[in-house]
Amino acid sequence: MKASARAWVPKVSLLLLLLAVRDLAAAPPIERQVSFRNGDVALVGTLLLPAEGLAPAIVYLHGSGPMTRAGFRPYAEAFAKLGVASLFFDKRGAGRSGGSWVTSSLDDLAGDALAAVEHLKTESRVDPARIGFWAISQGGWIAPVAAARAKDVAFMIVVSGGGATPRESELYSYGQNFEAAGMTASQRAEGFGLVERYFEYLGSGEGRPDLKARLDALNARSEQPLNPLARQLVRILPSLENRGNWSWVANYDPAPDIATLTCPVLLLFGDRDRDQPTELAVARWTEGLREAGNDRVTLMIFPGAAHGIRMQQGHDAHHRAPFADGYWEVQLGWLWRHVIASKP
Repeated sequence: MKASARAWVPKVSLLLLLLAVRDLAAAPPIERQVSFRNGDVALVGTLLLPAEGLAPAIVYLHGSGPMTRAGFRPYAEAFAKLGVASLFFDKRGAGRSGGSWVTSSLDDLAGDALAAVEHLKTESRVDPARIGFWAISQGGWIAPVAAARAKDVAFMIVVSGGGATPRESELYSYGQNFEAAGMTASQRAEGFGLVERYFEYLGSGEGRPDLKARLDALNARSEQPLNPLARQLVRILPSLENRGNWSWVANYDPAPDIATLTCPVLLLFGDRDRDQPTELAVARWTEGLREAGNDRVTLMIFPGAAHGIRMQQGHDAHHRAPFADGYWEVQLGWLWRHVIASKP
């Protein structure tokens, strides 16, 4: 595997690729709403199929929070022009899907991903041997769990996610926020102490009353540098009954699951990500995939790009930052080479 700041170009004729996209684009894709179940949870999504032919397919895996299917549509439409089908669904507890992401575990979310895969296998226009994942942020942990369980996931694209443990990623993100807030060394140390106590509670179920009392005391004092942190931790502090569903944030190590992945993998990261420790994540992905003996891996690190490969510098909060140059081209070229041109 090799990190690169340049757009990766597949070893196929770019002219042939452009001609294929032009021909496929002439016929609009077929779209319909679908529903499927993971246990007693009903999930609702959209299936987008190329106009004709037996197609490989992608299941899209969400980031954290109540994400709906809407953000995945641009990908589905672009990939349909290549001849790739897409199933993008509302996360449990969001949009039209049932259940609750707030009271769900990592295994629950991975189960939702696998339920989507199983639904695609029932679609006559989908090639069951070529179903893969497209995952962003939190989805970078869900995808390896699901793939390790299923054993037949054909490919995987991961954007700004996984590799590092959730705990490592959270600590990195908090550290970035402390630095941006201009905290002193002692304030940062106190902040990290609070975050570590939060993780200890998530992981073990112990210490909640003391942690809650400390957070309430901080919130009772006005204009303290740690007030924003204390308010956030109170907001995301799960109850004792729900704590087990969130223990994975403190305890999950993705390395064993990554070490089972032998399918083609595309990893996309930005070198200015404030939510994910890119260097550490890349190292962990590399180690795990090397252990798996996987030599079908493409890694791209986009200079100046933040989380989601967005170019934040020079763009205000009122407008969505653009993607880095080459972001779309890399994915289209990779799908063409590893999924369309290289059938199992």
